[in-house]
Amino acid sequence: MERFLYIGQYTEGTTSKMRADTLKQQLQPAIFSVIDIHVPFYKTPKFFRSLGFRYKKGPLIKRVNNYILGLLGTDTYDMIWVDKGVYISSKTTRILRTKTPKLIHFTPDPAFTFHQSPLFFKSLPNYDFVITTKSYELDAYRKACTTNKVLYATQGFDRQLHQPSKEPFSEKDGFVFIGHHEREREAILELLLKHQVKITLAGIKWQTFAKRHQTNPLLNYLGEGVYGDQYVRAIQKGKIAWGAISKWVAELHTTRTFEIPACGTALLTERNTETQLFFKDDEVIFYSNPDELVSQVKFFMHNDNALEELTKKGSAVVYQQGYDYASIFSKLLQTLLD
Repeated sequence: MERFLYIGQYTEGTTSKMRADTLKQQLQPAIFSVIDIHVPFYKTPKFFRSLGFRYKKGPLIKRVNNYILGLLGTDTYDMIWVDKGVYISSKTTRILRTKTPKLIHFTPDPAFTFHQSPLFFKSLPNYDFVITTKSYELDAYRKACTTNKVLYATQGFDRQLHQPSKEPFSEKDGFVFIGHHEREREAILELLLKHQVKITLAGIKWQTFAKRHQTNPLLNYLGEGVYGDQYVRAIQKGKIAWGAISKWVAELHTTRTFEIPACGTALLTERNTETQLFFKDDEVIFYSNPDELVSQVKFFMHNDNALEELTKKGSAVVYQQGYDYASIFSKLLQTLLD
C-alpha cells in the first residue's frame, strides 16, 4: 500500500491511537497520514464540547469537519480509515469517498444504542465497510446498510503496552476497578468495602463516592483517569481487576475483558454468552450476581495459589487466541484488501 490516511483520535494512551499504530505496522504504507480530531476537539470550549458530544451539533461539529477538510487537500489515498466518526458529516464523508477506493469506518462504541449520531447514520452509505465490536448491534447495522459492508470484531489489547509485570505474584495486592461511575458499580464497591476488600479506583463521576470514603484506608482513589503506562501499572498491581460491563447498553464485553488478563492480573467478569466464549471457568473469575461476585473475590483474595494459577491461564488465553489488535486487524485487513 502506498498511501493511507487515518482520521480519528491520535492522543497517546487512547485505544484509537493503538488501532492506528497497529494499522501502520500491518500495512506498512509508504505514506501514513493522520488527521487527529482531538486537535479541534480540545481547542473547542468545554461547553461546546459537551453540546457536541451529547447532541452532535454546534461549533464542535463545524470545527471538526472544517479541520478534516482543511488538511485533506488534493491528495488521494489507497485507504482512508475513520475511527469513531460520530462528529463527521455526510458532506465530509462524500468528499472523503472521492479520495479513496476504500473508505472504512471503525468504532468500538455502541453507535445505535448510545451515541445515536445522526451525522454517522447519514454517512453510513458512503463507507465501503463499517466495523463494529458490538454483536448486539449487527442487525441494526445490516438494516442501515448492505450486509456485505458490515464486519464484526471483538475488542482487543495492545501487545506493546498491555503486558504482565516482571515483579513476583506475591507483590500483588487488592482489587482494582478503572471505569466510569454507574449506580450498580457503586453498590458493588460498597459491598466489597464492607467485606474489608482493599480497592484501587479510577474513573469519572466517582468524586462523591471517594469523598464519602476519604477516611477509609481501604480505598485508594487515583482520580478521574489513568492512561497508558499508568493504567497498565494500576492493573498489574492488583490481585483482581474488574472488567465491569455497562448496564447503560446491552454490553457483553469491553476492552478490559482482554486488557486485564494481558496485564497479568485475574479478570473478574460477569458470566454471559460472549465472556463464556472467550474464557473457561478456570481462566477468569465469573459471577452472575453481586453475592457471587463478593464470594468469589473473598475466596481468591485468600487463596493465592489458586488465584495465581487462574491468572496465568487467563493471560495465556488472550495471547494465544489472538485477542490482541495485531491479530484482530490482520484478519480484518484480509477482507478489506480482498
